Amino acid sequence: MKPQLKASGQFIDGPHQAQFNNVPVFILQENNTIICYSPVFDLSGYGYSEKEAWESLTTGMNEFLKYTMNKKTLGVELMKLGWKQQKKKKFIPPAMSEMVKKREYLSEIMNDHNFRKESMDIELPA
Repeated sequence: MKPQLKASGQFIDGPHQAQFNNVPVFILQENNTIICYSPVFDLSGYGYSEKEAWESLTTGMNEFLKYTMNKKTLGVELMKLGWKQQKKKKFIPPAMSEMVKKREYLSEIMNDHNFRKESMDIELPA
């Protein structure tokens, strides 16, 4: 059985409200840049400090979610990223092993960089 990340997501009240819990974020440094990368959304943010990188990731993630929720394509986009729909409104992310196989740069992060993992919760509208 493939290990699942403990993240989860769901539409709460129609297509314009969503909640994601325990979203994994890898924090690493390349040269003088801090990168926060969420493998389950395949989104990253960066900055010269960790605070800037978190803010960049949060902004990008919020824009992605707002756009796809507005276009009513969030479920489709999540499935393209490998998420599985459990129930009508509930989603679970792909196993890390699946993501590493499909994304060479994720394998590179895992194998060649020092990183630490944190998690974040997201709710829209906030």
